[in-house]
Amino acid sequence: MAIKKDVFQALAAIVDPQYISDDPVILAAYRSGPGGYESGNGYERMMTKLPGAVILPRTTEDIQKIVKICHRYNVAYVPYATGFYGPRSHPHEENEVLIDMKRMKDFAFDDDHWCATIQPGIVYSPFQEECLKRGGYVVVGGGGAQTSVIANLICDGWSPLSMRIGLPHRRILGLELVLPDGELVKMGSLSIGDDGFWGEGIGPDLRGILRGYTGLLGCMGIVTKMAIKVLPFQPEKLVPGGISPNTALQLPEKRVKWINYQVPSKQAEQQAMYQIGRAEIAGAVTKVPVFWRAIAKAEGKEEFWDLWNKETPESVENFHLLRVLLIGYTSEEQMRYDENVLNDIFAEVGGRARPTKPSDESWIKNADSAGMWLMCGSYVSVDYIIESIPHAEAHGPCYADLKAKYTPPFMPDHGDPGWTMGCEAGHQGYSEFLIYWDQREDTNPVDQFYVETSKMNIREGFYTSLLGSHQPLYLTGPAYGPNYHDWLLKLKSTLDPKWVCHPPLPISHDVFVEKAEWMKSVKTWETPEEFPIPKGRG
Repeated sequence: MAIKKDVFQALAAIVDPQYISDDPVILAAYRSGPGGYESGNGYERMMTKLPGAVILPRTTEDIQKIVKICHRYNVAYVPYATGFYGPRSHPHEENEVLIDMKRMKDFAFDDDHWCATIQPGIVYSPFQEECLKRGGYVVVGGGGAQTSVIANLICDGWSPLSMRIGLPHRRILGLELVLPDGELVKMGSLSIGDDGFWGEGIGPDLRGILRGYTGLLGCMGIVTKMAIKVLPFQPEKLVPGGISPNTALQLPEKRVKWINYQVPSKQAEQQAMYQIGRAEIAGAVTKVPVFWRAIAKAEGKEEFWDLWNKETPESVENFHLLRVLLIGYTSEEQMRYDENVLNDIFAEVGGRARPTKPSDESWIKNADSAGMWLMCGSYVSVDYIIESIPHAEAHGPCYADLKAKYTPPFMPDHGDPGWTMGCEAGHQGYSEFLIYWDQREDTNPVDQFYVETSKMNIREGFYTSLLGSHQPLYLTGPAYGPNYHDWLLKLKSTLDPKWVCHPPLPISHDVFVEKAEWMKSVKTWETPEEFPIPKGRG
């Protein structure tokens, strides 16, 4: 199917003919999956659709024209940067216009104020390289260096480097936002000029509406320009090494160095994270899940399973490894001082250093992100916790206990409690629970587990950042806030009264639960007889 001829003709007048298509072959290339993030689950099967047309704008003005046409003709559209978020990045209605922003690659670095102003087509790999050339760096998220910088910052945007650089909402400065009616809102100092160095002062500030902690996947409007804070790094060059696909950045060990420390207990992990933050050393500290080590060692899926099948619940429970990144920001002397302090901290908690490769393939340029679904084919981070370090540490074991009831189809992980790290110099703790499955199997329990984790968070009093478009809004809304869903839906209906911008977000998960027969058994909350979506939408 394709969008109506008059709509297509109106859109075709905005860009050159080569940058718009309703060819079924081109449209099929934008299909969600197979393999990767959330691939093969029921949400993807039921909610994602092929676009009715694909258009590639070049400027903010192009975006405004496209959005105004969609608004006039009541045609849904979805903003699309690199599509990493799997099914949630893709159309949810028949004949949506997919606005692919990969041509929008303007880039300007402000050397005086240590920030850069970019468009959505800029991905992390070249952006990080431009930062490194200047002796600076930014966080590259777990999605990898091939993801859109802007998309990542308004949807997640953290990593172990957040220990020093800070969480993503603090790094967003000024930005341009095209509202669902085509009007343009400029925030921060971009509201009075082209210099986006100041995000806190002059002009409106809607950053909280755009992302909260985790993001709303573009359903409140399209960010077409963003000024991003860059932090000082160190001057030594990080040299690429290895042969694809086994590549990494070789680190200058006198200025940048990973050190692994094995510690005797979870309590020792927490204490070390606290003390590292208190001492104001290190660029990252993260607890390493045991199966990550097997992924790193394996050359392929078969070797991974050979390694992993040697583990037991006891070996996983008793393995505690913290990975620390030291950075000599100012000098080699500072680097030596930090390492001495670090060794003292781990001596106090009974830790010992283990050999570590002098390279990085995970965070500074992130070449290995595809390995995250090596084992089974499909993967999702089912929840993120950003709270205190003890709260983050308590979250993982509860998830592991619940997950055991859904294994299989989940990969057997012997009760591994997931990944934790320190953020913002130890003032924040972060926990992420990862699940894996084979998309060729019955994936209905994957969807059921996802909802059961939301119910568990409410029952146990856990904080979650995945509020909004990632969980059923009418389940989580009454419990958090409370009733934050009322405010969120009022904002959506005010900014987008026709619900043309990426519908039915932010209630897409509610719509899915109502549609999917296998979700009836886990639905224990009330929803309205009709969702607040205008007729003809959703």
